[in-house]
Amino acid sequence: NINFYQEAVLNLERFIRIYPASPYISYAHYLIAISYYEQILDEDKDIQPLLVSKKKIEAYLERFPDTDYAIDLKFKLDLVINQLAAKELLIARYYIKNEKWIPAINRLKTIVEKYDKTIFIEEALHRLVEVYYRLGLVEEAKQSASILGYNYQSGDWYKRSYKVFNKKY
Repeated sequence: NINFYQEAVLNLERFIRIYPASPYISYAHYLIAISYYEQILDEDKDIQPLLVSKKKIEAYLERFPDTDYAIDLKFKLDLVINQLAAKELLIARYYIKNEKWIPAINRLKTIVEKYDKTIFIEEALHRLVEVYYRLGLVEEAKQSASILGYNYQSGDWYKRSYKVFNKKY
C-alpha cells in the first residue's frame, strides 16, 4: 500500500519535471500532498508521516493559495495539526504517568505554543497546572490556570484546574 503512494509521488514528480508549464501542475502538486496525507495512520503511530504531510500541504498552500484544491488542503492541514497536538498530549500523559516531569512540561508547552488553536489546548493547560502544582511551582500553576480560566472559563478542564487549588470546590 505504501509502495503505491511512493510510486504515485515519483510519477507525479516526473510529470512536474517534464511538463512544468502544464495546466495540471497545481493538480499534480495536490495529488502529491494527498498521497502523503493518506499515509497518516493515527496519532500514536510514527510522527514522521504527519510532519511530511504538513510540510507538503503548507508548500502547496503557499504556491497555489487560490485553487479549489487549496480549500480541501486547508481543511486537511487543520486535521494534521490536530493529530500532531494529540501526539504531543499522548506523550505528555505517558511522562506524567511515569513521573517524568520535565519532559511532560516540555511536551505540554509545545501544545500551548504551537497548537493553541487545537482542541487539545485546554487539557494541556490543565495538565501544566497539575504538574507545576505537584512540583511546588505554585506561581507557574496559577499562571497556567489563569490562562485557562481567561480563555475557557466555562470548560470542564478549568473546573478541574480550580479543584487543584481549592479542594472544597
